[in-house]
Amino acid sequence: MESIIKECESKMDRAYSSFQKELSKIRGGAVSKSIFDDIKVDYYGAQTPLNQLCNINTNEASTIILTPYDASVADEVVKSIQKSDLGFNPNNDDGVIIINVPPLTQERRQELVKFLNKQSEAFKVSVRNVRKEANDEIKKCLKNKEITEDQEKSGLKKIQDQTDIFIQKISDETSIKEKEITNI
Repeated sequence: MESIIKECESKMDRAYSSFQKELSKIRGGAVSKSIFDDIKVDYYGAQTPLNQLCNINTNEASTIILTPYDASVADEVVKSIQKSDLGFNPNNDDGVIIINVPPLTQERRQELVKFLNKQSEAFKVSVRNVRKEANDEIKKCLKNKEITEDQEKSGLKKIQDQTDIFIQKISDETSIKEKEITNI
């Protein structure tokens, strides 16, 4: 039963880590370099992550400067950024790519908050699904007489406690990010 509980905690922790990664991609007040993490560039036939091809700098909250290590790839970087759903229009200035990031409108902020809440709920559901799997395994152990009823109750309580902790962590992170998005 301990292995079931450990596996459950491990899966919930992975779901929480994935949530944090998704959260870092949602733009709040300032622009984060992590919004480029999923962009791949065609570099000599290989799909290469953008952050491995360029030095990414942000100055102020409104300008991003990408300096490719190989200037010949600048046009491909521009194409990849335009194809992404970030909504940026990069300019290639002699191998240095400049992106002017418009400030968030109130409407866009509301869309981001809706998206954030949808993501938050999806990850809470995945944590609850992990709980359900673990509970089913514990009940199967009881049915096969591998554990006692007291052990079953104890295991179910431990799993519920873990679930509550991870759901609360996701809620806390969501609140912090929502404040970051809505503060002008």
